[in-house]
Amino acid sequence: MKLNLFERMLMLNPVRSIAQRYFESRQLFSMGGPMDGGRALEIGCGGGSGAGIITGLFGADRVDAFDLDPDMVRFARHDKRQRSHPISFWVANTRAIPVGDEQYDAVFTFGALHHVVDWRSALEEVYRVLKPGGRFYVEEILKRYITHPFWGRLMDHPQTDRFDFRDFQQALSAAGFSVLKSRSFLDLFGWYIADRPHAVSR
Repeated sequence: MKLNLFERMLMLNPVRSIAQRYFESRQLFSMGGPMDGGRALEIGCGGGSGAGIITGLFGADRVDAFDLDPDMVRFARHDKRQRSHPISFWVANTRAIPVGDEQYDAVFTFGALHHVVDWRSALEEVYRVLKPGGRFYVEEILKRYITHPFWGRLMDHPQTDRFDFRDFQQALSAAGFSVLKSRSFLDLFGWYIADRPHAVSR
């Protein structure tokens, strides 16, 4: 779903970019480590700062980044901080990612899946586009935050079938992922590192 005006202002605020760069991404890096080069996908690119983090901090050779909101994609494409990086921005839906199977060495999301009504289908799509042995780096906002009587009204999030920390971890496993590490903060935010297992030879 697209962001409302308040959420757009929040996403494009320099403070949000600083928090993403120096706190949120560091949580995922400490849990999942860097990439060994390769190709990465970012779900919900917002204003574009996450894609630069994926190349700069995590070490991806190339990043594809998409968002459902065309306005956010246009902003990301014109962000001068991204121009020196091999990054492609496009408009797409997480429940139907327009790429073939097993394309990416890693997939990242910095708090996008809680916007998706059918978020379990989105997890299945992530699994599909990851290569066997690929890694899913996840930061998410949890049910306790989303359904809060103040924030739930201020931000235009779906209110039904939202996930708490355990729900999301169980859904990752149900989609086929191997959850390596996870942690939460006050059951408001969750971080997860999950791999798509290699095929078992018989």
